[in-house]
Amino acid sequence: KYDENDVLRGWETADEYLSGDVRQKLKFAKVFADMNPELFSKNVTALEKVQPIDLEASDIDVRLGTTWIEPADYEQFIYETLKTPRYYHNTGGRNEIKVHYNNYNASFAVENKGLDGYSVSAKETYGTSRINAYYIIEDSLNLRNSTVKDRVEDGDTVKYVINKKETMLAREKQSLLKQAFKEWLFKDPERRKKYVDYYNQHYNNIRLREYDGSHLKLPGMNPDIKLREHQTAAIARIIYGGSTLLAHSVGAGKTFEMVASCMEQKRLGLINKAVLVVPNHLTQHIGSEFLRLYPSANILVTTKKDFQKSNRRRFVSRIATGAYDAVIM
Repeated sequence: KYDENDVLRGWETADEYLSGDVRQKLKFAKVFADMNPELFSKNVTALEKVQPIDLEASDIDVRLGTTWIEPADYEQFIYETLKTPRYYHNTGGRNEIKVHYNNYNASFAVENKGLDGYSVSAKETYGTSRINAYYIIEDSLNLRNSTVKDRVEDGDTVKYVINKKETMLAREKQSLLKQAFKEWLFKDPERRKKYVDYYNQHYNNIRLREYDGSHLKLPGMNPDIKLREHQTAAIARIIYGGSTLLAHSVGAGKTFEMVASCMEQKRLGLINKAVLVVPNHLTQHIGSEFLRLYPSANILVTTKKDFQKSNRRRFVSRIATGAYDAVIM
C-alpha cells in the first residue's frame, strides 16, 4: 500500500491483493511504479498476471436501456433506424428529437417523440398505428413493456382497458427494435471498441479471492493430526474473510476447520470466546473432536440440564465469566 507520508504503510497477503477490482489496482500500481520502479514494479508484474481475459463484442449482451450507453448513441440509433429527418436531429434547434437520461432515478425520456410519429418507419416498420416507434423506444429504454389501452366511458366515469390485439402487435415491434439495437451497437468499429473497452474495464474487472492457508502454523494443535490443503484454505478464509459457508461434502473435515479457526482467531486476539451452535445430539461429539484437535483447550460443553429454568441463570453466568476458549451448545 502507498501513502505519501509513509511509502510502506502496510502489507497485504497475495490472495487479498491479487483479488477484487484488479484492473483498478493495476492502474494505481502503474502510476506508483513510474514514481518508484524499484518498489512497485513487482506489483505491476503480479497484477498483470491475474487480469481477467478481455471479452469480445460477441461475448457481451447489451440491451436497449443499458444505463452506461451514452444518450447520444441512443439518439444516433433512433435517427439511423427510424430514418429520422435531419431537421429533427439534435443540432441545437427547438424541434429536436433527443434522448435525456436522469441520473437521480435512472430513467430515460425521448423528447418530442410525436414529431415524426407518422413516418413509415415509426408507424409501420417499427411501430403501429396506435403507438409509434419513438414511444416504444422510450418504453424499452425504461425496461417497460409497451401497452396499448382503449378509453372506455361508462356514464360519468372513464377507464382505460388494455387492447390485447394492439398490445401484442406493439410488443412484437418492441422485440424487433431490441434486436435491431443489439445488431446496431457493435456494427461501427469505433463504437464497438469504445463499449467493449468500457465493459471490460468496469464490469469484467473482478477476480475472486482464492484463500491460501499454507502459511498457518496453528500453535497448540495436536501434532499427530495433519490438516489437508482444502482445510487450511477454509481456515484462512474464516480468519481473513469473515462470514463463511463450509459447503464441503460429508467427511471432508468441516469440524476440524471450525475448531481450528476458533482457536486461531482467539490466539490472534480477533475474538475473545467462541460459541459453536450445533444440533442437540452433536454437542458431546463436537466437544470430543475439539479436544482431539486441541487437547489443552478449555471448553464448555452444554447439556439439556443446563437450560432448565432452575439452572439457566447460573449456566449463563458460567459462560459470561469463565475463561473458556469455546462454548458448545
